[in-house]
This record gives sequence, C-alpha cells and structure tokens, in this order.
Amino acid sequence: MLKKKSGQIDIFNHMIFEKLIPKNHLLVKIDSIIDFSFVYEKVKDKYSNVGRGSKDPVMMVKILLLEYLYNLSDVEVADRINTDVAFRWFLGLGIDDEVPDDTTISYFRVKRLGEEDFDTFFNEIVKSCIEKDLVKSRRFIIDTTDVAANVNYPSDKKLIGNAFKKVIKEVEKFNESLAKQLMEQFEADIHREYENNENVNAKRHFEIARKHLQYLYLKTDSELQTNNKYREAFGICYDIIDQYLNNKKDKIVSVVDPDARIAHKSPGNIKRGYKDHIIVDEDSEIILASTQTPFNTGDEKKLQELVEKVEQELKMKPEEISADKVYGTADNRAYLKDNEIVSNIAFYKESSREITYYGLKDFNISADLKSVTCPAGITTEEYVMSNNKANKKEYKVFKFDKAECSKCPLKDQCLYRDKTGKILHKGRRMDVPLRYDAVLSDMKRNETQEFEEASNKRFKVERRFATMVRNHGLRRCRYLRLKGAKIHITLANMACNIVRMVNLIYPPSIAISQI
Repeated sequence: MLKKKSGQIDIFNHMIFEKLIPKNHLLVKIDSIIDFSFVYEKVKDKYSNVGRGSKDPVMMVKILLLEYLYNLSDVEVADRINTDVAFRWFLGLGIDDEVPDDTTISYFRVKRLGEEDFDTFFNEIVKSCIEKDLVKSRRFIIDTTDVAANVNYPSDKKLIGNAFKKVIKEVEKFNESLAKQLMEQFEADIHREYENNENVNAKRHFEIARKHLQYLYLKTDSELQTNNKYREAFGICYDIIDQYLNNKKDKIVSVVDPDARIAHKSPGNIKRGYKDHIIVDEDSEIILASTQTPFNTGDEKKLQELVEKVEQELKMKPEEISADKVYGTADNRAYLKDNEIVSNIAFYKESSREITYYGLKDFNISADLKSVTCPAGITTEEYVMSNNKANKKEYKVFKFDKAECSKCPLKDQCLYRDKTGKILHKGRRMDVPLRYDAVLSDMKRNETQEFEEASNKRFKVERRFATMVRNHGLRRCRYLRLKGAKIHITLANMACNIVRMVNLIYPPSIAISQI
C-alpha cells in the first residue's frame, strides 16, 4: 500500500535542524526549488490498496538521488542517513526515525520501479527547469560518452567456458546427474585437446562447447520450453558460439553482462560497455534528453531520436543543432534540413593525397541536384535513378557524353579502368546521393562566422560529461545489463541537472534565508 509521510517535523527536530544545517547547503537549495510530490502520481499504480504501508516513495526516490549527488552506494547512503542531519532533514526523517536499509533501497529501485519510471522522473526535473525559464530553444548540442560495464572481460576461451558452466548450473537444478555427466565430458574433451597439442586455439573450445550444447538441446527440449532461466543461459551460450565461430561483429563479451559490447573508439583505444547519448541546451547546459545503448552503436544513429524525444516529451524544438562531425551523415543532415533546424556539424577533412581519380567533391553539383559540372567544366543534366541495396541509399547517376569524355585532357583522372587498363565506361558517371542537397547546404553553412561561433561552444557538452564522471559516478555502471545501465546513467544525468539547476538559480555565494 502506498504510504505518504506527513511532511511535518516536530518542533524539537526543527530546532536541531535549524541549528545544525547551513543555510547554503546543497540539499536546502534543492528543496527550495524542486517539489518532488510528482513522484506520488507517477508511481501510484505500482502499489496495491491493501496490505502493510510502504516506505514513502518520495523519500525513496530522494535516497536514490542522494546516491548520485554524493556518489554513494546503497550501503553507504543508508549509513550516511543515519549520521547526517542534512540527509535526514531532506528526507523528512526526524532524529529518532528509522532509516531504510540497503536491501530496502535496492528492492525499491529494482522491483518497484522500471527504467521508464526513471525517464519520467528525469523529464519532470527538466520540465521544472523549463518552467523556471532556465532552458531556451535556440541551440542544442548532441554528444556521446562511454560508460564502462561493471564486469571484467575474459579471454575467448574463458568466455565460452564460463558460458557453458552457467548452462550446466541451470541444468543441475533439475537434473543433477546429467549436469555432472556433461561437465565431466566437456572438461575431458578440452583436456584431451591439450594432451595432443600444447597450443589449442579458441575456435576448438567453441566447437567442443557447440557439440555438447547440441546434445543438451536434444536431452532437455521440454525444459527449454518452460524454464526461463535455463533458456536464457542456454541462449547466451548458443549466441556466443554462433557469433565467434561465424566471426560476427556484434559479439557478447561477458556472460555476467551479456548486453555490454566492445568497439574501437580510435586506433588502439578499445572501449567496452555502454554509451550515454545526450542532448544539451547550450545556454543553460541542462541535459534535455538521453538514450543509452551498447557501446558498439554508432553515435550518429541517435541524433534524430534525441531531437524527437525533446520535441515529444518537452514540446521544444531547437533553432540549431551542434554536433561532432561523426553525426554528419547525409541522412542526419537531410533530417535537420527537412525540419528547418540549422545544422552546425563539421565535415571530415580530406587527407592530403595525390588524386588518382576525381571523386564526388571534385564535381560542382547544383543546389537543386539538377545538374553536375565536371572538373573540365562540362555540365550534364542527364541522369538515371539507382538504388544501392548494400547501404539502402538512392542515387542520381549523372551521365556525361562519351564523345566529350574521349577527347578530354583530364580523362586519365576521370574515367575508371580495370586491372588490365581497360576503360570501364567511356563516358563518366557520377553517383550523387538523393539527399546531397542537405550536404551542399551544410557546406555553405560551414563557411560562415555563425558556424564558427557555434562550434566553439560545443565544449559545454563535454563539461557535462566531465562533471558526471567526477561527481556522479558516470564512468562505470553500478548495475548489470542494458536495463541496469539505463537506470544508472539516467540517475547520473538527473543528479547533474539538479546541481546545474541549483547553480543557475542560486550562485554559490547565495544562501537560502531559512530551512
């Protein structure tokens, strides 16, 4: 049953708090500007109308917030509430009131709430910022940072060994003799390989695991249909074998956290875990929306989702979007252009190299994509439509006259030849993406002073990431799986917003007049 605290503190406790808590304390400032009563309405459907009264949900949400404001664990925050009068005052607890223990805090976060609830709480805080006129809609900034998963990453051999052992542990719960038999056979097969050859590659480990997994499938088919935990462990092991033997790019790298992924952020810089994709108001530096993904998800894929999330949840649409050049795909540029949002996204610089063949950027393409002029000054309007199935893109393929090309002094740099030196097409063809108009528009924008000024402000989003890593525990997830990562990252984003909100309304030198 949902139970609310009265919110009243007796005169004795009030005198203690008045005496001991500084007027400029962060929690005093937060309490003065944020009304957390919205929590009651958002969680009321998660409680029954009968039974023993629950812990006050506002108090519990505030406890989770305290963890991220002060970078504390469940155990640490429970201990801190016991001894810190400011924490007790913020939670509406008197000096003698009982403090929720760490298991109660964990249960509330994991069992009572879902990831969508944390998104809702986050949005309510942002709406409060908007109501206080802190957030504008002039220019938003989009960026991404990595968040490590809370696991170690084993070698490929240990990975498949761990995955198979996890399957056997689940089998042991319903057929102990079969589990013992399969584990002994698996270990014996591995041992036999090393007796015959000192250097057994990981592929052989995967093949042995696959053989035993296939046997298990036949022996435990009915259990797989009804036993969810067994089916999950079996599925993870099967996926690992399939991904590694077939050399798939999207690979599970941890049995403990099978949602975490690995990718190369830059040459030699391997990152494992998750990403926090955020969109920030440039003026206030308030995070307006976020989304979380495994680390191997491309940054550029989340630009449209973030913009639309802000529009749907907050009813705000920016005049401009600033982002790193990795976001500068033709699709993203076209999306912004179609939605009348100015794009402040740079282009990758071309490496200085000797031109073998003229490419797209060497041709002059009209803004309306109706004509193309080659480096020799010849213009054509003749084209056919083409659909590239590999990248799912449409192109206008412009064709130049064969006679003009055959006598052109630049033909050796323009007409492609095969390995034997034979010219493939006697007249040059130029594939122009159907939405290249957005690229051309952004090229002009990139030459302006306004673009330069916007680019110089992108550091503000990096400042938000630095603050969350330094003060709010963002760098490494506390919880497992993507669901846990979403909760962890959203709470860090929310804590960052609240502190930023306080600093905008109450500069550090200003204190609250009374508690």
